[in-house]
Amino acid sequence: MKVEYTYDKKLIDLKETTNGNDIEFFITLFDSELKKKLVKVRQYFDDNRVLTDIHYYIHPNNNYQVIVRNDFYNEFIIQLFRQQLLKEIKWD
Repeated sequence: MKVEYTYDKKLIDLKETTNGNDIEFFITLFDSELKKKLVKVRQYFDDNRVLTDIHYYIHPNNNYQVIVRNDFYNEFIIQLFRQQLLKEIKWD
């Protein structure tokens, strides 16, 4: 099942690529205030007992790299939506 999502391109840039069995996200935040929301997404995954669900890397200039295990992909997308980093999610 394919997931489609939309986001405000004035606030965030989001690129998604396949990395072996994982999905890799490259996220750029154009508004520094959104960093708090992305941190909440990270905290959500830090609070569970699975250590390999996501790997979160911080780069300069509000750039982030997040590697998401394939079986946590939908949950990651939902958490982005819950934090209003995505505007819409649609499953086909």
